Amino acid sequence: MKNVTRRNFIKGTAAAGASAAALGLAACGGSGSSENSDGTTKKILRFGQSNAKEGLDMQKSTNSLESAISESVCEAPLRWTEDNELVPCLLEEIPTFESDGVTLHCKLKEGVKFHDGSDLTSADVKYTFERMMNPATGAKSTYMYDLIVGAKEMLAGERDNLDEGITCEDDYNFTFHLTSPMVTFINNLGISYAQIFPHEACEAAGDAWGTGTNFIGTGKYKIVSNDDTTEVVMERFDDYHDGTPALDELHYVFYDDNNTKLMAFKNGDIDYCDLSAELLTQYQQDSEVAPLITQYETLGVQFVNLNLSDGMGLTDVRVRQALSLGIDRDSIVDNVVSGAGTVATGWLAPQTPGHDDSAPAFEYNPDKAKELLSEAGASNLTLTAKVRNGVNQRQLVAIQDMWSQIGVTLDVQVEDNGVWSSDWAAGSLQITALGWFPLYADADNHMYTYFYSANAAKKSSFYNNATFDDLVSRARVSQDSAERADLYKQADDLLTRQDYATLPLYWPKNAFVAKDYVKNAKVGNLIYHMFDVDIDTTKDDYNPEA
Repeated sequence: MKNVTRRNFIKGTAAAGASAAALGLAACGGSGSSENSDGTTKKILRFGQSNAKEGLDMQKSTNSLESAISESVCEAPLRWTEDNELVPCLLEEIPTFESDGVTLHCKLKEGVKFHDGSDLTSADVKYTFERMMNPATGAKSTYMYDLIVGAKEMLAGERDNLDEGITCEDDYNFTFHLTSPMVTFINNLGISYAQIFPHEACEAAGDAWGTGTNFIGTGKYKIVSNDDTTEVVMERFDDYHDGTPALDELHYVFYDDNNTKLMAFKNGDIDYCDLSAELLTQYQQDSEVAPLITQYETLGVQFVNLNLSDGMGLTDVRVRQALSLGIDRDSIVDNVVSGAGTVATGWLAPQTPGHDDSAPAFEYNPDKAKELLSEAGASNLTLTAKVRNGVNQRQLVAIQDMWSQIGVTLDVQVEDNGVWSSDWAAGSLQITALGWFPLYADADNHMYTYFYSANAAKKSSFYNNATFDDLVSRARVSQDSAERADLYKQADDLLTRQDYATLPLYWPKNAFVAKDYVKNAKVGNLIYHMFDVDIDTTKDDYNPEA
């Protein structure tokens, strides 16, 4: 067993209530040696993050923190890279729909093994999706796959299989059959919700699947210890199907407090972690940490959500346009998020097909805003905003002052996260602010999911425009990428520049810190994947025993 280190001490501080014995055992995850059998220095990466405490089964979770861990263990048929490119993973190639738009033939790579030594087959794929659609599983993202024939009937408890929806021709060839065209179904095969599980091991684990060491896959790293509280320790999977993984050990170390986590990084107790927006300015001024900070663009948007339902006072487009004109977005980026963002010119971020490169930033014009409010008969307008604590609250407080300059009173109320989520889904929020982050660079997951009329009613938006619905619906089924991008460009313009149905503020930049010996640290969109991360063991400051 190792001696007590700074890393152990910080972990002990973060994990209140854990016994000294438990902490000692957690610190001893892995082999306990800093050298491999051939005498080379072990490559051990320690990544610090919060513990979402939802388990690693991504059928039951939508948390990006859990996804980061689970994707080191389990894999989906396809994969989104850190450059937002869709590539094959368990499949030999990216499949394409037949001309009917609903038949999708897939071929698995041969010889892919799970961590228990069993072979990946088409039967595992079918089992995984049947488990997802079984109501007893409680899967949270079935809407992304429920066009598989028989899926909605399974979810309703009317059948217990997907025999017509997924046909297995042999151990490696299988076919999805959809009830109606959905071109983005292929994209959805590249995210953590589509991770393929080994039938026998998953069934044997039952409800414990995704907890402790009851979680195996085909991924680069396999779990050797996991107390579900302080640390998950993984080792390289030597039988990985796509080359030898770079790291010997991968440790996910949990910190409940961002300050503690950054102290641990600075002390050398972890090698790599995210840097929250509220700490960015502090560490940009820290001479030791500043050179190790990397900021990156996300696919998301921070925005003000407007409730367009009757009785909410926001049904007049002139009022909504005035509210947009009354927001100084440059000031919000500079003063609220310390420059960690780009003023929005629409809903879709620049990396997303459908983004309009020619659109200017939204105008700040208080005088014009006053004129529009006067025309609309909305002088002395009073609005109520309910928001969660944090950056969204700070945004609305800044907007509160800006709108006061155009004669609009905004009452900002802070709600507990659970209460806010319930109110948001119930459609009872007049005004709120939030960030919306798609899972990959496609506008369907971004715009259809939020603003298609049937979906908007569940997000305190109630946007209902038949032309918009038609644009995003046509884009969902088109297999022509250029056509899809043009349809989304039109939809974005209609949503944000004609109807002012929502008020985009900025496209956020996130940040992380990584020691100089951490190689290939890169984040494509929120989730910290370790697919390509390596360690330069020749660096003087790398110490696997730290």
